[in-house]
Amino acid sequence: MIDLCPREDCTGCMACRQKCSFGAIHTEVVDGFEYPVIDTGKCTECGNCVRVCPVLSQSQTAGVTHHPGESCIAAWNKDAAVRKQSSSGGVFSAFAHKVISDGGVVFGATFGDELYLHHECIDSLSGLGNLRRSKYVQSNTLNTFNEAKRHLADGRKVLYCGTPCQIAGLRSFLGKTEASSLYCLDVLCQGVPSPYLFKQYIGEAESDTGIKVDDCNFRTKKYGWRGGLSLLLLSGQKNGKRRALTRILDKNAFYNAFIKEYFMRPSCYRCMFKNDHLGYYGDITLADFWRIGSKVPLKVSNYEMGISAIIVNTDKGRNLLEECSPQLEMIERTWDEFSTNDGLRRSHKPAGNDEAFEYLQHHSWEETQKKFFPLSRRKKAVTLLKLLIGERNLFRLKRLLRR
Repeated sequence: MIDLCPREDCTGCMACRQKCSFGAIHTEVVDGFEYPVIDTGKCTECGNCVRVCPVLSQSQTAGVTHHPGESCIAAWNKDAAVRKQSSSGGVFSAFAHKVISDGGVVFGATFGDELYLHHECIDSLSGLGNLRRSKYVQSNTLNTFNEAKRHLADGRKVLYCGTPCQIAGLRSFLGKTEASSLYCLDVLCQGVPSPYLFKQYIGEAESDTGIKVDDCNFRTKKYGWRGGLSLLLLSGQKNGKRRALTRILDKNAFYNAFIKEYFMRPSCYRCMFKNDHLGYYGDITLADFWRIGSKVPLKVSNYEMGISAIIVNTDKGRNLLEECSPQLEMIERTWDEFSTNDGLRRSHKPAGNDEAFEYLQHHSWEETQKKFFPLSRRKKAVTLLKLLIGERNLFRLKRLLRR
C-alpha cells in the first residue's frame, strides 16, 4: 500500500495526482479542502506519487534562505494603468509581459465558473488581466504541472506563479526535467482559506442582494492600496444589469476571518515552505511591501497606488529582473524593514477555529463572525479612517498625536 503524506501536512499542491499516469489518484473534499486519495484498484504501487510530494521529499525541495543583513527591493510598474489594476505594485505583470513577449507562457490563478479558483496557462497579453490581483482562496493547480513540463520540452519559456508550497510541488514534480527556461515566482501568503467556505459566503451575499456574483476583487484600490484590505468588491448581474456590491466592516466576514487566520488549510498552521523553515522556492519571491516607510523615510508621491517587495533568490531570477527593469521603478530597501511582513511566518491557528468551523456548517457567516471573531468598535473606527483618509495619512496622524 502506498501512503501519501499525512492529511494535516498535505498542502493540496496536487503534484501526486498530476504525476500518476494510471489515473489512480482522485480528490475528495474534507472540511472544505480537497485532498488526494488513492484508488487501490488502479494503483500499481510505483511510488511516483510519494517521490514527487514536496512534504515527503523535503531534502530535495529545500529553498534559498536569506539573512537580516541583506537588502530587498521595493518596486512598482511604470505603467499607471497596470499598477491600478494590480493588487500591489504591478510587478508580476512586468515579468509576465516579458515572458509572453518572448514567445513563452504564464501560469497563474484565475476565477472560473462559480468563482472557483484554479491555475491556468495563458500565452497572450489579453489574458493577463485574469491572473492579476490577490485572491484569498486556495487555487486548484489542475493539470498545470504537466502542461508546464510539455511547454518546457517544446523549448518555450515558462513563468509559473503560485504560493510557496505550490512552487515547491512544481519543482519536485519536474525533478531532473531540463528547466533552464522555467521561471518560478512564489507569492508570500498568510495561508489559504477554503474555496468551499468562500462559495458559501458568496451564496449568502447573493441571497441577501439578489445579485448573481461572477467577479470578486479582494483588493480594490478605490480607497488606495492599504484601504483595499478593508473592502471586498463583488460584482454581477441583477435583472439583466451589471451591479456592484461593496462589503465592508461586518459585511466583510470572509476577509475578517482571513485576517484573523480562521479556517486556513490545516497545513498552513504548520507550513514547512516559508522562509523560517526551508527557505524560498521561487527564482523570485513577490509580496506587498507593507509598512514601507514606517522605519526609513520613503519619498514616493504615489505610494497609495501600491508598492511590491521583490526578493531575488537565484541568478536566473536576477537576470529576469534585469530584463524587466525598463518597466519598473525600483528602490533598494533594508531587510529589517521588509521583515515586518506577516507572510514570512506560518499562520497561527485561533483557539476557537475548530468550534467556529463546526458552527459555520449550520449558521451564516454573519452569525459566525458575531460569535467568534467580532469587530471591535476601535477596529471599525480605524477601518473607516483608512477608507476616508488612507493608511499613510493615518500613520501621519498617529505621529502628530504622539507629539
